[in-house]
Amino acid sequence: MYGEIDLETYTVAIIRLNTAFGKLEDLKTDEARELLGESCRDLQKIYSEIVDDLNQEEVNLNEYYLFFQNGKQTFPQYIEALGSIEDDELQETVNQLLNVFTNLNKIADGFKGDNLNGI
Repeated sequence: MYGEIDLETYTVAIIRLNTAFGKLEDLKTDEARELLGESCRDLQKIYSEIVDDLNQEEVNLNEYYLFFQNGKQTFPQYIEALGSIEDDELQETVNQLLNVFTNLNKIADGFKGDNLNGI
């Protein structure tokens, strides 16, 4: 990644996640499970890359500013939506997604644009 967020992968992951929510409304659990799993893998990869980048000695915070400003609003919404899913078959994947969004949200909360407050 080297100082850049893979916004294409992030966008695809969010589209898959939103599509999975629609599949759950239509009671298409198998399709939703697949979409949730793919989204989870992509988001976990992005999160890991962000953490790696932010732990470098020199970080270009401008790359992250808009992403985390947007995330401050969207991450809590996804946390809430995922927390409302009550399906035992999906629980493991939902918990993994909740973990990723919770971790991204923690970074967003600590992100001020010019520093990361110890993150």
